[in-house]
Amino acid sequence: MRRVSKADGEPMTTAHQLLYADHLVRVTCTVTRGSALIRIIGDLDRTNSAGVLSTLEQVQRIDDRLVVDVGQVGFTDVTGIRALVSFAEQGHARVRDTPCQMRRLMRLMRLRPFDEPESRSS
Repeated sequence: MRRVSKADGEPMTTAHQLLYADHLVRVTCTVTRGSALIRIIGDLDRTNSAGVLSTLEQVQRIDDRLVVDVGQVGFTDVTGIRALVSFAEQGHARVRDTPCQMRRLMRLMRLRPFDEPESRSS
């Protein structure tokens, strides 16, 4: 896929790459000039969360401003949440499009959901 950059009219290449896959989940990366979007698609649990976390840690070398989209995660367990939180806390990525079931589990774990703004204390 090729797109034209609005800024300078130069062609901008968009690369889609499969980074990780197993029988439950896929992790893909879309890289354009200046940004990288990581998508996690499927189910994230104790059987694959270590592999997904390792993949995310490796891909952070691509761009220091990664965006991790979890909007297509159908199921996650506590282990999956912990892996994503661990990665996000390193400060190298912003996690977006948190599904309602993931937000609910994070609240049960007493964690602030990824795309929920921090509350201000008065």
